[in-house]
Amino acid sequence: MMSRTKIALAFGFGTLLVVIAFLALTAFWRAERIYREVSAIHGTFRSGASLLDEIHTDLYNAAILTRDYLMDPQAETATLYRKDLLAKQASMEKHLSDLALIMGQEGRPALDRLQREVSVYWSLRDPIFEWKPAQKAEIGYQFLQQQTIPQRKAVLSLANEIDALNSVNLVREEQKIGESQREFRRYVIAMSALALLSAVLVAGVSFIQISRLEKRSEEERRRIRHAEGELRFLSAKLVQAQEEERKSISRELHDEIGQMVTGLRLELRNLEELRAAPGPAFQEHLGEARQLAEKTLRAVRDMAMGLRPSMLDDLGLAPAVQWQVREFSRLNGIPAAAELDGELDGLPEEVCTCIYRVVQESLTNCARHARAKNVHVKLDGSRQRIVLTVQDDGIGFDPSGSSSRGLGLIGMEERIRELKGKMLIRSQPNRGTVLEVSIPLTQEKLQ
Repeated sequence: MMSRTKIALAFGFGTLLVVIAFLALTAFWRAERIYREVSAIHGTFRSGASLLDEIHTDLYNAAILTRDYLMDPQAETATLYRKDLLAKQASMEKHLSDLALIMGQEGRPALDRLQREVSVYWSLRDPIFEWKPAQKAEIGYQFLQQQTIPQRKAVLSLANEIDALNSVNLVREEQKIGESQREFRRYVIAMSALALLSAVLVAGVSFIQISRLEKRSEEERRRIRHAEGELRFLSAKLVQAQEEERKSISRELHDEIGQMVTGLRLELRNLEELRAAPGPAFQEHLGEARQLAEKTLRAVRDMAMGLRPSMLDDLGLAPAVQWQVREFSRLNGIPAAAELDGELDGLPEEVCTCIYRVVQESLTNCARHARAKNVHVKLDGSRQRIVLTVQDDGIGFDPSGSSSRGLGLIGMEERIRELKGKMLIRSQPNRGTVLEVSIPLTQEKLQ
């Protein structure tokens, strides 16, 4: 019982710990995933914004270099300006390539247009490096107003459009993160409810089990107190029965055996006085002495048989039970029958003594209390167990009543319990009584 309780409690608390650990791990994993998603989204947005800023910077720097070149009257500086503009062009193309890697499908058309406009923007600058200083002074301002500035505005407009798309993507991803956070909260609430339910369930089962154990413990304490009371009662009754038995034996020895021995002594004295008397008188007193000696011997044998029949040791259980039943019928005038069946030889001494004493006590109860008209004793033996049944048609009694449990029944229960046996009494008022005794036999106990 305690082992099953420990297993149940260990399983319940183990399950609760597993649920809590699973909740903590999954919550940590989901929180980490949301944090990584937020970091990735903001990192993408910052990267896109940074690349657009770099494109703006490169565009403005290119415009400044173009203007400075057109306003510079020296022809030999063309190579330097062209080198710087090519560097700005390479930087802008690299930024556009990096931007293409982080832009989604929605921003792809705008990015393609931006790349086309940037290509046009740089292609417009190729012819100016072939101009002479006079050409630059003549048409340079017009080139800036009609070609460079409008194209730069177109590029900036597309860059701003991409920046807006980047912001829209940020908002959309933040909404997704918000939904993930709400789902995470729902998950935490559900798992917390599950953990709480598991805790309540484990606590409830533990409370019920502990209550059952306390109730069982209280029942065991009551049973122990009751058993202690029965043991004290049995001890007192045993002392009383021992004194009664001693008194009965003393009375029988004094009243019956003593009188016969006294009579035998008187007859022996008469025989001594009649040694010289005629033959008939001597023979008469000698016969009286012989009869007194025989009566004394029979009385001593009856007392010995009442205490413990020698045939139980000499002949075995079956003859002793048959003799006990015959003596009961002879002394009490109640018809009694014994039915013996099965293997009754070679039984252990303690089993034979227990069965004999139970039969003896049962027949005594039938004679003293049952007012039975018929008694039937059945003894059935096998290699596994021996079963005794004593049935009468007397007035019966209530086996559950404490007043009906006398010293005899308690003594029988103690004898049977020591041999791991069971005793069952079925009785009702005015319907007779059936006593059933079952004692298990093991191979080690068999002779």
